[in-house]
This record gives sequence, C-alpha cells and structure tokens, in this order.
Amino acid sequence: MSGSRPRLLPSKQYILAEDCDPLDLLCSHFNVAKTTLGPASEIPTTLDMRVKRDAHTPSHVLAVFDIPESEWGSSYQPLLVPIRVDLFTRGFRSKIIPLSPPGSTFPVPHYAENAEEQFVTLPVVPLLVPHAPSIPLLFLFGLGLERRSHLLCCCLLPAEVIGEFPAPPTMANIMATLCSDEQLREHSKFNQGLWKNILSLGPRDLHFIELAQTAWNVTVEARRIRRQDTASHIPSVPN
Repeated sequence: MSGSRPRLLPSKQYILAEDCDPLDLLCSHFNVAKTTLGPASEIPTTLDMRVKRDAHTPSHVLAVFDIPESEWGSSYQPLLVPIRVDLFTRGFRSKIIPLSPPGSTFPVPHYAENAEEQFVTLPVVPLLVPHAPSIPLLFLFGLGLERRSHLLCCCLLPAEVIGEFPAPPTMANIMATLCSDEQLREHSKFNQGLWKNILSLGPRDLHFIELAQTAWNVTVEARRIRRQDTASHIPSVPN
C-alpha cells in the first residue's frame, strides 16, 4: 500500500499462538464476532454480525468460496469475511465490491429487539476465489491491519525454515529435510493458493507480496528436492 509503511520482514518470534487464526484476527480488528452460515445454506443479501465494540466496524461481509455454487455439497460452507470498502480500495487493485449510491454511509451498529448486544447489518458480497482458506490472511495483511511479520511467516513455512531467511536455497533444503510428504503437500496447497489469490485480487503491499512469493518459491523448490531425493533412492531394475 503506502510507501510510508514499515518494511515487512521476518522476526525472531516463530511460535504461532493459538489466538492467531487469521479470520479471528480479522474479525477482532473490525470488532465483530466470527459467524458462519449453516451447511448448504443460500448466501443471503445481508447478514447481522454481533458487535463486540462500537468502533471501526465493517462495511461489508464477503461470502468467500473456491468451488462454484452449483458444485457445493451438503456440508459446504463459504467463509464469512468482514471487510471495509475504503481499506480494500486503498489496499487492492481489483474491484470486487459494488459501488454504493452517492451519499451512502457505512452500516451503523444497533441493538436487536429484546437483546442487550449490538449487531451490525452488512451487505453480503459473494466472492469466488482460487483458494478460500488463505483469504483471511491475505486481507489481514493486504488491508494493512496486521504488521506482525512472524504471524505471516508462521502461516506459510515451518519455524526452522523461517530461521534461515533470507536464504531461499538453504530454506528449501531444510524444508525438504524436515517436512513429511503430507506436510509438504499442505504447505504447497496453502502457499500456492495464497499466491493465486494475490495474482487474482492484486494487493498493493509489495513487501507482503515479496514474502508470499518467497514462501511459495521455497515450497516449490523443497518439493522438487524431495522428488529428486525419492527418485535417487529407487533401486534400478536389472535388465
């Protein structure tokens, strides 16, 4: 985003706390409680989100999915991701949120009937993306809400790999050595998904993009090293 932002670099804090789920953090930044739709529910046009604190609340909620609606099974649930259109416009190049009529204001929290808690009624914007699970992390950093680089790094790479930043060859070798095949597949799926989302939605924060690209490149190289090592240990069959 802005050139005045501090540079985003890994820190020496590599432990990801249990309360660092990106969607939880995103909801916390916007002072609303995380919510879900019922399995196989239709996407509503508006959604009431419970307000934790009447300050800096969202303007919209995105119903995020990476499978076309026609292919949803009985248990599929889109992610409900709160967002502010002003922050998104500044932080991203894509235009996924419909323009509001001139003079429109952001939704205002209100008290539900016979309830002591406040709610905010938000327009819902359906959003088909390449990879739904990495969208909260992308928005958390792409909107400029989060600057803790160790949080980003811990979501993308193992701690031992982060410790070798910024040396991609060493990082890839350590990742290939330490990770199981399943761990490599999971990191690859998430990091590739995040990278595809970046290409699709166009965040402006170049430092965030650089870190995400480094993580993806390291993961690709680690899988290449693993395949090469596996192939070298396959005994040859005599003719």
